[in-house]
Amino acid sequence: MQVASRAQSETVGMVLLLGLVVVVVTVGGVAALAAVDDYRDDAPLVELDVTVDGSNLTLAHRAGDTLRAGEVAVITRSEDTTTRYSLGTDGDINGRAATTESLFGPGDSWRPAAPVGFDGSDPYLVLVVHEPSNTVIHRAERTLGAITETPGPAPTPRPTTTSSPVTTTSTATTTSTTVTSTTATTTTATTTSTPPESTAINGVHVEDRTTDSGGAGYRVDYDVAAGPDFDRVRVTFENLDSSWATQTVTETNARGFATYDIGAGVGDRYRITVAALDAGGNVLDSRTISDVADGDNPDANTGLPESNDPKIRGAALIDLTQEGAAYELNYNVTNASNLSEIRVEFDNLDAPSATAELSGTASRGTIAGYSAYDGTEGDDYEAVIRVFDEDGVLVDRRVISDVADGVDPAGNDDLTRASSPSFAGTIIDDLSMTQADYEASYNVTDRAEFGGVRLWVSNVDASYAEGIYESADPRHTIDDFAAEDNGGTFGMTYHIRLQLLDADGVVVDERIVTDDADWTDPSGNDGLSRAGSPALDSVSVSDQSQTNRNRVRYRVDYDVIGTSEFAEVEVYFRNRQQPQASGVVRSSATSENNLEYAETYGTGDTYDIEVRVVDTDGIVVDRYVLSDIAGDKNA
Repeated sequence: MQVASRAQSETVGMVLLLGLVVVVVTVGGVAALAAVDDYRDDAPLVELDVTVDGSNLTLAHRAGDTLRAGEVAVITRSEDTTTRYSLGTDGDINGRAATTESLFGPGDSWRPAAPVGFDGSDPYLVLVVHEPSNTVIHRAERTLGAITETPGPAPTPRPTTTSSPVTTTSTATTTSTTVTSTTATTTTATTTSTPPESTAINGVHVEDRTTDSGGAGYRVDYDVAAGPDFDRVRVTFENLDSSWATQTVTETNARGFATYDIGAGVGDRYRITVAALDAGGNVLDSRTISDVADGDNPDANTGLPESNDPKIRGAALIDLTQEGAAYELNYNVTNASNLSEIRVEFDNLDAPSATAELSGTASRGTIAGYSAYDGTEGDDYEAVIRVFDEDGVLVDRRVISDVADGVDPAGNDDLTRASSPSFAGTIIDDLSMTQADYEASYNVTDRAEFGGVRLWVSNVDASYAEGIYESADPRHTIDDFAAEDNGGTFGMTYHIRLQLLDADGVVVDERIVTDDADWTDPSGNDGLSRAGSPALDSVSVSDQSQTNRNRVRYRVDYDVIGTSEFAEVEVYFRNRQQPQASGVVRSSATSENNLEYAETYGTGDTYDIEVRVVDTDGIVVDRYVLSDIAGDKNA
């Protein structure tokens, strides 16, 4: 997760700031007004208003500075989703489509192009951000259809690096502010009173979820050994650089979590305190962890005690990138009786807009379906795996790093088990003549937990010649894949993955091949014939080409035995010098006396000829191969 290291603060709304200016000027004169301007002199002074009509919102400009639409963003945030709109590209002003150069001034109103999809049962936060100054100029909270407008909080003086009081005096009032510098990832254990043995904090884990687009964010999981005096847990997120961003969350569960999401504060210093309280509000025990909101977890985490918590036993990130990044996660979790959910955040470090989170509840399985837009191939990713117990507490976490390039990261766990199916044999046939053409055959043993086979093919040289194919048959051939119908692919390099999935969708066996589409089979092919498979009893190929007329003609005679599983015979004729003079003929007869191949040119060229016997599963179980110069009568 990449986060810029710069502090943010919010600027006061129009009404409160104008009121403050009036008071300060009245009491302290021009000098005091100049001090207020020093807080954020590039932030606009505006009075805005947010109203909600059904599932949409309207942002109205009531008074103050005129804004440039391209410099203003509207962020809507619920518990589950965050959406960012630009006034200049994602809506209309006064009913007309806005541009980045449109002006948004007093009397104007803006609406997004599509409904925001508010759910009246959830609380929503609406933030209006002036991007050049990184200032939240308006915020509104909506719950059950009611809208609560909150002007941006008053600016606070920039923090100093001294612990001495800073005093500002006017003719009427004296204000004293003390700011103490802190160091990130400093841990302090604070006990207001001697904790009774009956109540104590067992552990605290702080996860820094800060992002550039979403602002400072935290999740705090805790575990308290609660005695009869326990009443609640209080979690304080204290922003040491911007006091308005401090929040306190109260939870009644002795084991649980609290979250913090302010929409700003990237790079600010935080002091996070978890306190166990009795009914009178007295602190029974507490833990404090300091951190900088930068997306990296603090080193001072104490962790939660382990008992029967679910844990990640194995994880494998499958990189399915083709045109755009694509991933799935195979995993196995222990102590599944206490598992509530496993979540995977596919975090794109180069393009945060491509980040997404998917989840599942099975103790062993696959979390699939992540795919990003074209152009994300080659980006750096982190797959953040989080496991939650029945209390919703984060009990295990793992991060897998990878480049979205179609190659799995090193270090993936082996998720096979004794009862898993496996490939008894595989064949990758390169049948490329004029264009790339492949087929893959396989046979699976131990089929009790068989789930399916997936063939993944990527053209290293041309992204349009790619695809994913699936089969639910444990013995089968996937034919004519790659780019038979796409021009110019002969000779290109292909990356082919044949994956065996178990009943949980987990990859338990795999064959990976890199091959040039040139009619030469890759090494490592197996034989897939079995006791009842058909086979060639006899075969002959006669060259009957007419050199004087430049006419290629071949005759094939054959007999097949063991015909109960016989499907057909196919004969491939590949012209090495002129691939366009290549071809294939087929027959479903078990005996043939005159299977003919003819071409109007190509005499004198070398032909590679392959006679193939195909069974009822589409698998080649016998073959006869030879080469011949058309017209020399030596076939």
